[in-house]
Amino acid sequence: MRSEVARCAAEIRKILKEKNIKASVKSNNYSMGDSVRVEIKEIINPEIYKGLNKELAKYQYGHFNGMEDIYEYSNHIEEIPQTKHLFVNYDWRLTDGLIQRLINILVTKINLSADYEYKRLANDILYGRDNWLVDMEWDEVKRLANLEIS
Repeated sequence: MRSEVARCAAEIRKILKEKNIKASVKSNNYSMGDSVRVEIKEIINPEIYKGLNKELAKYQYGHFNGMEDIYEYSNHIEEIPQTKHLFVNYDWRLTDGLIQRLINILVTKINLSADYEYKRLANDILYGRDNWLVDMEWDEVKRLANLEIS
């Protein structure tokens, strides 16, 4: 019989397969908890990435409250398998080169006071945390960065 976290990982794999997103999904059990790690193996549109995070959020049954140093069970849904911690990230081997290409694009488009701001903004764009692309659409960013992105 499979554990709840293994069933949770299997459900997430189905969703990713339906969306044709290449990723690895691994579950892990350990003392006092469990986790599911989703590592995306291709760069996807930031809006799709953000939507995927929202869709998968139901599989995490709570969150850590750092102020009180406790885990709060704030999202428990009896009908689906869930995990204590859900991590959704890109494979770091993909993002390193892409972040630098996005920084190069941003440097030509805007003037910021510090280099670290370009890196922060490039990360925000990639992960869908900042939806402005300096008057550029995602297709133009892909073209300028020479990207093969779904």
